[in-house]
Amino acid sequence: MKEKELNEFIAKGHILIKVIFEMAGNPKEHVEDTLKKYIDMIKQDPEYIFMKEYIAPCEEKVDKIWSTFLEADVLVSGFEKLSELSFNMAPASIEIIQPEAFSLTQKNMTNIYNDIISKLHEISLTNKALNSEGEMLKVNLNRAIRNCVILALAEPKSAEEMAIKVGIDKEHLQPFLEAMVREKSIILDNNRYIMNK
Repeated sequence: MKEKELNEFIAKGHILIKVIFEMAGNPKEHVEDTLKKYIDMIKQDPEYIFMKEYIAPCEEKVDKIWSTFLEADVLVSGFEKLSELSFNMAPASIEIIQPEAFSLTQKNMTNIYNDIISKLHEISLTNKALNSEGEMLKVNLNRAIRNCVILALAEPKSAEEMAIKVGIDKEHLQPFLEAMVREKSIILDNNRYIMNK
């Protein structure tokens, strides 16, 4: 885009930003494809005009996690679309390049703050749902481990034998065994666990 055309867009209220989107995961091809598809999805909105793009080579980081990023100059149609990009598209960073100064109306500020409030409510609801789901998973996992312990005790076993049979290392299984002994659902006799009949 030529400078004259860019200046015309800016004069009409567009905002030129430098934005970075990061992607990490495994395998390498999945990371590269996912970033490309994500950017292509954003580009479908005509209110985002991508210019000067750079995609970093995908590099292996820690524990076979691959990472890449896209850096682009993007012409955004206005504050509402900038807020949408910021809150819903999860960029790693945004830098406003032009214009250097803004004249914000009451409507602009209202929309920006309502976008922030909406996103905070969404995050709060997601967090509550994840906490609830996590608690339910923890309860169900505890029940499953207890059931595995009971099924493994067809005959007396040491903590080491129990860990092998249940599939959990001894260190993490020990609190379950101790709790079940306290509840008297199993008995520890001569370093071997048996069912309490």
